[in-house]
Amino acid sequence: MWRLTWAQMRRNVGKLIAVGIAIALGTGFITATFVTTNAVEDTALAAARSSVGDPDLVVSSSAYALEDSDRDALAAIDGVAAVQVAANVFREIATPQGQEVLVLNAPATDPRLGTTTLLEGREPEAAGEIALPTSTADRLGVALGDSVDLVSTVYSDDASAEPTRTVEQVTLVGLLSDGTGFGFGLPSALAAPADLEGWRADDGNSTYSLLTLTTDDGADVAAVGDAVTAAVASTDSTTVITGEQYARDVAASFTDGIQIFRALILAFAAVAMAVAGIVIANTFTVLVAQRTRTLALLRCVGATKTQIRRSVRLEALVLGVVASVAGILIGLGLGQLALSIIHARVEGVPAPTTVPVDLATILVPLLSGVVVTVVAAGGAARLATSVAPLAAMRPVDAVVSERSRRLRPILGWILTGGGLALMVGALVMSRVEGTFEVALAVGVLGGLISIVGVVMAAITIVPALAGLLGRGVARLGGAPLTLAATNSVRNPRRTTSTATALIVGVALVTMMSTGAAMAREQLESELDAQFAIDVAVGGENLSPATIDAITAVDGVQDTVLLRTAQIDVETASFATTATVYVADPATIGSVLATAPADWDPSTVLADGYLISQDGPVTLGTVGEGEEFDGVLVEGLPDYSIMVTEQVADELELVGSQESLWIALADDADPVDAADAIRDAVSDTTAGTDAAAPQVGGGAIEKAGFTQVLDTLLAVVVGLLGVAVVIALIGVANTLSLSVVERRRENALLRALGLTRRQLRATLAVEGVLLAAVGAIVGLVLGLVYGWIGGLLLLGPTTGMTVGSLSVPWNAVLAVLAVAVAAGVLASVLPARGAVRVPPVAALAAE
Repeated sequence: MWRLTWAQMRRNVGKLIAVGIAIALGTGFITATFVTTNAVEDTALAAARSSVGDPDLVVSSSAYALEDSDRDALAAIDGVAAVQVAANVFREIATPQGQEVLVLNAPATDPRLGTTTLLEGREPEAAGEIALPTSTADRLGVALGDSVDLVSTVYSDDASAEPTRTVEQVTLVGLLSDGTGFGFGLPSALAAPADLEGWRADDGNSTYSLLTLTTDDGADVAAVGDAVTAAVASTDSTTVITGEQYARDVAASFTDGIQIFRALILAFAAVAMAVAGIVIANTFTVLVAQRTRTLALLRCVGATKTQIRRSVRLEALVLGVVASVAGILIGLGLGQLALSIIHARVEGVPAPTTVPVDLATILVPLLSGVVVTVVAAGGAARLATSVAPLAAMRPVDAVVSERSRRLRPILGWILTGGGLALMVGALVMSRVEGTFEVALAVGVLGGLISIVGVVMAAITIVPALAGLLGRGVARLGGAPLTLAATNSVRNPRRTTSTATALIVGVALVTMMSTGAAMAREQLESELDAQFAIDVAVGGENLSPATIDAITAVDGVQDTVLLRTAQIDVETASFATTATVYVADPATIGSVLATAPADWDPSTVLADGYLISQDGPVTLGTVGEGEEFDGVLVEGLPDYSIMVTEQVADELELVGSQESLWIALADDADPVDAADAIRDAVSDTTAGTDAAAPQVGGGAIEKAGFTQVLDTLLAVVVGLLGVAVVIALIGVANTLSLSVVERRRENALLRALGLTRRQLRATLAVEGVLLAAVGAIVGLVLGLVYGWIGGLLLLGPTTGMTVGSLSVPWNAVLAVLAVAVAAGVLASVLPARGAVRVPPVAALAAE
């Protein structure tokens, strides 16, 4: 049967290519997922390793319990070659060109313990010397031998006291490779050990969290590790592990979410493979139907049922293997391309140079593609032998059980109704406190049951909708439109199975778009209340030049300058230290959207962290402060209050800190405006003694949240779009097969006067009808699922109601447009094949 199978595949290679593309897309999707997550894990591991060098042993203490005596004791242990302390002193480097915060450490006592590479100059040796990353030196405009200011800021325990800034000059003696202190996200620099000890004493730091060690050549690392453990009295907070294990533990803390991400993406890949399975099943069913006479003849001359079934399955197996291998190569190629782009455009990221490939990266997509293909072709294999050889001269569709035709849609409608009932029940359950997890599980189960029901009941939905659309198209007049409308419903089972693949893909895309639109609308509403201040610039004695530069930024509508200070606050629940803003009730409303219109000058405004409702607030020294009426106002910065000048005078507030609150115009881009404000602040403060002002605010936060949401949505929709592409390949494949089936019929129509252009138009309209039916049903399902899912996930915490449906019109119109365009494109190759055969040749007996 192998020779027969190979001959059949060569004869139908054109039809199988489309199926192979569907399989390759799905397996390529899976491969790319594994490659991407593996690359992220390898990058995190490389970054973790670079943060400690290449030590043999690492002593870490989560309670910062390591001291200089521990360092000295470890250095005295037999077999220990060198000990390195992670000093991690934070300082600000300032030049006339700018300012930057660095994390400083001492030069490595052993080359293996170094976390940076010296590129030029030398490492710091004497006090007053420093080595900087090349990117920092370039940014600050300094070269070897230049002096730079090293700034430290010390805050007093007294909340009302101003911080003390100390400036000392150091000389740049070395340039380092770019790198960051892992876990701090700051550039790593080197300073002399003597300086570091003094700075640590100034900061009040006398302990360490990390010591790294190397051992002598030939030393037993395990034995040395036991001695080190005994020396530092290992506790729950202090551990001694190998350098490799430490790097893996650190990397794991940053990549725990990668496994969840991988599972989520593989779930989308499973959807794509399921859609591919529908396309495969439909294609093989049609192929078997076209071979009915051939298969019947084979059985008449001695082929057994087992051999016929084996032939179909062998064909599916070969197709699955070839297409899966192609998909794996595509996924690996895309991964390698992405890594090449990262290395070319992004500096300092320790990403692997070649795609990391493990056994799962190859086996999972290979087995997925092969299994889905063989299983999907199983139905066609059974149909090939379901009737006697002589009866098999009829088309396969004619022998399908009438009982099966009746029971399938009935069962489908029952499952659809039951699934929707479970989803509605989950919505009701989610409103009961403490039942969210159960309600979510019930809702997901209901969704799965209902979508299975829709697939089974589609035999009654799709032909009816196709007929309705077809009658509307036929009324427009013309032979192509009439023929297309008729052809779209001639084979209801094939039309249904073709549209079903598209229904599933479109429903998922629409569901995610709808849920994201509801989440975004709710998020914007919450952020409008939580971050009522568009932009805030805080600093020490903001200069008039800085304020004027900010006011002149395009998109800035209003500004209000507020005096700030720290003050002790007591409420009915607790006492803490808070930031106090001094404002004018007449102007604050222009920049604080939630400010009360009738603010009593003797009343203080407090954020939700300080008071949960309106009530008394005591300001001043704990136990001796003055009590004021407090009003809860949303949108104030966390742990802050706002007072009038009247209250500020009573409290005798003093301080040089100021904050400029900015309201942006409605049509301003928050991100662009914030960047322009940062540029204005940088340009007007460079070279001054004051610390660089900080830029923040609700508009930036809101833009960040919505950008993240939009990015995630784009990724998800893009991934699910693979399923839609696979489904559209199925539309093209079905049209191609139907052209073969209607070869004699099309030839007769052309002989009766139908032109080539009219035949192409007929197939194009038929493709559009198939795609439109799948898109419309998928859109309706997606809107329903997205609406219920949004209510289920967001309703209990945000108060979202059933009237909160947000229709993503852009996504809806895009799906419809893509469906129409894809329907036309799907008809191009089939139409080309249909018009190339002369009518006389097509009418000849096969």
